[in-house]
Amino acid sequence: MADGGASSFIFLTTALLVSGLVSVVLINQWGDMARASQDQTRAMEVNQDTSLGFAGDPMMVAYNSTLNPDEMTFYLQNTGTTLLDTSTLIVLVDGSTVTSSITTAIIPAAGTDWDSNHLVEVTVNSTSWSYANGTDVSLTVIVSSEVTNGYRGTDTISLEVRLHG
Repeated sequence: MADGGASSFIFLTTALLVSGLVSVVLINQWGDMARASQDQTRAMEVNQDTSLGFAGDPMMVAYNSTLNPDEMTFYLQNTGTTLLDTSTLIVLVDGSTVTSSITTAIIPAAGTDWDSNHLVEVTVNSTSWSYANGTDVSLTVIVSSEVTNGYRGTDTISLEVRLHG
């Protein structure tokens, strides 16, 4: 009879040890999930605070076909709360990426950060364009923010613009 009590006590102690170890594992896993969720939330917040807008009249985008290559100039505005990075700017005209011929200038020039107080003048050119004055083209611009708290946000605008020479 005494053996039954001792073995029950050993089983109870073993069960408590095992359940304690399982609890530690579960708590660690929960902590990892909470950290991953927090990281994802921070990344989403930075992405949500990253916003880009077209500045000016999209029906009057400057286009010069007398230059070689043809040149298009338009203005973009940071409408979010994060700083945008001009070096990450990607421009697509009628679905084709404009590569290595994008120049930007911050306006007014009294600063180097692209915040909501500054516009960016974007000039793109291409030898493959042969647009006439008054042509409507599809313009898509993609930009990323500066790294904020270890995360980078992204925004895209797409619109129809009319070229004006």
